[in-house]
Amino acid sequence: MPCTTCTGHHPVPLQCFPAGDVRASLKAAHAATEERTRTNEPVHVHYDLRTDAFVVLRTAPKEPAS
Repeated sequence: MPCTTCTGHHPVPLQCFPAGDVRASLKAAHAATEERTRTNEPVHVHYDLRTDAFVVLRTAPKEPAS
């Protein structure tokens, strides 16, 4: 199921927390909250199965077609 926040946007990875750390999801959630507060932009967390890590993403608006 695609992420509704990322659909139609370009997700920009900000930080990555390896899932081997038992607190990785909490650290990623905390980092996303801090970034959201600091920038007032949409920031959220995805679990990336390929890298086995929690990734903090900012969803940049889609660039207009030229």
